[in-house]
Amino acid sequence: MDGQGIRVADGDEAACDPWDNQAAEALVSLETIAPLRYRSRFGDGNLNGRSYGGQILGQAMMAATLSAPEDRPAAMLQLLFLRGADPARRITFEAQILQDGKRFSSRHVVGSQGDGRTVLSAQATFSAPQPGPRHAAPFARLEDPEGLPDLSVIPDALMAQLRPLGPYSQHIKPSMDFRIPEIERQLSAAAAEPRLRFWIRSRQPLATGSRAQAAVFAYLSDWWLNFSSVGGHLRDLQTRAPLYLSSLNHCIWFHRAFSPDAWMHVDTESPCADGGRGLSIARVHDRNGSMLATSIQETLMVHPDGDA
Repeated sequence: MDGQGIRVADGDEAACDPWDNQAAEALVSLETIAPLRYRSRFGDGNLNGRSYGGQILGQAMMAATLSAPEDRPAAMLQLLFLRGADPARRITFEAQILQDGKRFSSRHVVGSQGDGRTVLSAQATFSAPQPGPRHAAPFARLEDPEGLPDLSVIPDALMAQLRPLGPYSQHIKPSMDFRIPEIERQLSAAAAEPRLRFWIRSRQPLATGSRAQAAVFAYLSDWWLNFSSVGGHLRDLQTRAPLYLSSLNHCIWFHRAFSPDAWMHVDTESPCADGGRGLSIARVHDRNGSMLATSIQETLMVHPDGDA
């Protein structure tokens, strides 16, 4: 459908509907245009004028979810960002059934825009909880996220240190609540290290029983995840042109079902950056210390041409 409710031919590059600038659940919603075929409704751009990578993740997760059994929650998502997407145009998602077995359902999702231009390729797996041994990385809450300031009140001088990292700024998407503890230490170029921890949640509560829980978490999971790959180099980058950053691939393992409209603590670190690529790994816990998910992202992080 277009903005006036008119169905658009599959090959047409329809414009996105206007968004209310609030609900993340809407940003990952899709319309069904045929069996195993879906189309995005809203666009959400980043500061570079491309579709925000988290929205690509969330919509791909939603396409897989809509094609999977309702009694099997998400277990895994892995996605390749193949090309930048235009946030003003809709994306068509094709889901393929790879497996519907005794324990697991798996889907392959391809997203395209315009005249067959592929922008993503993803695989997702769904599974009901199974009996087995249990353990998890521990987490002890160090602060109340409600008492932390958001980026809008952080001194400009502190945020100015992030200039070499290009898209990092005081901007926060209105669909999410995002807080960084010990912010002056964590964002200081003088104390830079390949690690960052923060709190995040979806601002608007999800509808009871919403199938979009995993998709909304995927939307949030891209936010500041790769900072740990680049932030450790802040001191050396202060006198250089901003890095060019682009997400290459992203993986999520869902350890349990949960709603991302509650505060989540994200502890991300980068074990390695080399050859223009950095790897960031995030552990996600709820406020009570239960481990919810693990996210990993590989990022292209290169100096502009001529800035050797």
